[in-house]
Amino acid sequence: MGFLAYLLLGSLMGWAAAHYFPGFSPRNKGAKRAKRTKATYLWSMAFGILGTAFASYGGQAAGLFTAGQMLEWGSAIVGGFLFSLMYLLFKK
Repeated sequence: MGFLAYLLLGSLMGWAAAHYFPGFSPRNKGAKRAKRTKATYLWSMAFGILGTAFASYGGQAAGLFTAGQMLEWGSAIVGGFLFSLMYLLFKK
């Protein structure tokens, strides 16, 4: 997977994690609703990019897959989402 794919996929996973995280949901109308700032989205996207790169290179180093396989894409999606969620959880 190339650098541009890390940027696009990681940014998308970071945005999705920031948008659909339970405390940030637009459906949450209660007092516990957290404000979503631009910084929250940007940091979440940055951690998503790091997560996709880490999952891809880590899986290749462990010998789980080679570059370009579908498992690499799947692990990059999961890794980007999890890194972004960890940022949002520890941010609170």
